[in-house]
Amino acid sequence: MGGGQSTGAGEPQGGAAQPPAKTGFGYDAQAISNKPVPKNEVKLAVSPLGGVPGIAQAWHSSVIVNGDEYSFSDGGITCARGTASHDAMAQQAANAQTQTQIQTQVFDMGLSPYTGSQLQAALSRYFQQGTYDLLKKNCNSFSDAALFYLLKKRIDSKYRQLETIGAKTPSLVSTLSGQGYKPNPKVQDFDLEKVIKESDPEKVWDMPGEATGGVVADSREAMRAARLARLGGGGGGGSASGSGANPGTSGNEGM
Repeated sequence: MGGGQSTGAGEPQGGAAQPPAKTGFGYDAQAISNKPVPKNEVKLAVSPLGGVPGIAQAWHSSVIVNGDEYSFSDGGITCARGTASHDAMAQQAANAQTQTQIQTQVFDMGLSPYTGSQLQAALSRYFQQGTYDLLKKNCNSFSDAALFYLLKKRIDSKYRQLETIGAKTPSLVSTLSGQGYKPNPKVQDFDLEKVIKESDPEKVWDMPGEATGGVVADSREAMRAARLARLGGGGGGGSASGSGANPGTSGNEGM
């Protein structure tokens, strides 16, 4: 007001003092500025595969990044163009002259800062060859983890409805499979939520600035000392905060 010049585009109204910018090793502005830009087009492809009429629909799903499809089967993670895995299933159904008609739907999910190659590299150790299980670790498990890695999104629960029901009544899936469902012993300890947390690329960026007594560490040595203090029961730095809570920590630490 009154023709006075602003001292900056982000200056708050009324001349209120701005909090000092967070600086120091724990808040590396250069590192934050180098965070990848979302520019990779992500799509979700889904195809109905039958199921239990009136109860649950079975689905095959895959994730497409910039035209490259990533899907999971007993052979591990496969990369192909377009909707190759869905097209192959449709061809198999046609050759078998079944009543199942596979009609693939493709949904735009958004833009990701991560490429398909990065996705495959991040998830390949969790979805290896020979670790497929019809109920506990299938194509939809992979698509769920892939979408979270790329976009922080989860697959719609309706695409995993049959697995949820089958986990409670394996005999139902055994009957539907025609060949008898047999659990894969390699996936008994598979935990999708754990995989999602461990493979999350953003956990690196969410690491807070390490603090000693509420002060941002200004060097690697100070950061290391703060970590050792917490691991050792607080050391000398934790008590300075008064409440005992580290203002720089969050639920993401240790993921």
